[in-house]
Amino acid sequence: MPPHIRHIAWFQDVFPETLEGFTEGFHDSDILYALGDPGVLGLNVQLPCYVGALFTGVDQTTLDFECQGIAQDLDFSLCGGLPPPVKLKRTFIKDILWVFDLMIRRTPFLGRSRSIWLIRKLLFGRRLPVNHVPYSALLVMANIVENFYRPLRGELDIHELAGAMRRQIELLGDLFDEIPMSSPSRHHGKLSQLLKPYAKQMSGRRDLLSQLVRLLAGESAYFRQGSDSATTRAISYFSQSHPRVMDRRMLVEAASRVSESLELYGPGLSEHEFARPYFKGVIDTQDELLKVYCRAKINLSNNTHGLGLHSRTFECMAVGGFIFMHESPHDSKAGGMLTSFEPSVHYGSYTPENFAEEATRWLKDDNGRMQAGMRAKSVIRERHCWHHRAQQIIDDLNR
Repeated sequence: MPPHIRHIAWFQDVFPETLEGFTEGFHDSDILYALGDPGVLGLNVQLPCYVGALFTGVDQTTLDFECQGIAQDLDFSLCGGLPPPVKLKRTFIKDILWVFDLMIRRTPFLGRSRSIWLIRKLLFGRRLPVNHVPYSALLVMANIVENFYRPLRGELDIHELAGAMRRQIELLGDLFDEIPMSSPSRHHGKLSQLLKPYAKQMSGRRDLLSQLVRLLAGESAYFRQGSDSATTRAISYFSQSHPRVMDRRMLVEAASRVSESLELYGPGLSEHEFARPYFKGVIDTQDELLKVYCRAKINLSNNTHGLGLHSRTFECMAVGGFIFMHESPHDSKAGGMLTSFEPSVHYGSYTPENFAEEATRWLKDDNGRMQAGMRAKSVIRERHCWHHRAQQIIDDLNR
């Protein structure tokens, strides 16, 4: 980017590999925003530019949405997608596939060729998880996360988890010797350029023709950006995504023990066994989303980092909905709930230990929930609209 152009970057998710070469290219006039406290999210590097927190906001249309006339016929709702699960349960079929795949990879000359790699992906891609990382290695990573990370406490440290996994890899190096090569790079020949428009039209389709067109166009999922190894991708998943699944599983199980009147919405949820009994689909429009917030007596919320000021919180509060969010040691940091709201005044708070007690209390207190929702809506109107965010950026540019 030309030196006279000021660059503004906004990071909403951070992975362990994000920091590799991260400081390169930043100038002192640039601005870097994180969706909350940068250090809590994992952006713990020194940069020459201004680093701050920038949150999402709501627009006037959302604030004007009318909940009146929408009956609260639902005890709990939870809106938000999840990454797909890594299925760690071993089966006879998967073990056979793993051995067969290993035999192919060990074939001299052919085993590491690009064409054989593509054949392997076609044969085993949906059966063997995380780019065929051995089950023994995946189990090591999963055990580390499940022993170190405490769900629904908002204290995730991705670098602590990633570091623990890397140290274990050094101790158990033999488990990781057979991790396959990284995906081949994209080719940008004349054929791929010609087929790219058709590949985009066929995005999401699973028939053989669509897969072949995307493959020849270099737009297939088989091609991954960057040169991260399978080990790196597995560490990234288990340090950042797996805790999200652990949080959501505990939250759904806790809510279902209080009431079976529970609905879940979001992409990826149907792939998780704990979510299927309550999964109602993917919401396509803003109006549908806001109606769910209005219908639910309690709108469940969680955040692995403990930074609750995200779009679900703001949009739910903007229509007077009641948010139920867990406590976190980061509640008073940028992005934490206590920087804008007060528990029992604007929202309900819980811990894993008192979830049932607090949820039951709020379900019985219709007037208390309504008053909290209205007070929260006033705060949103005063502090958390998109025009407030625009003004913040202008002010930061004038620093």
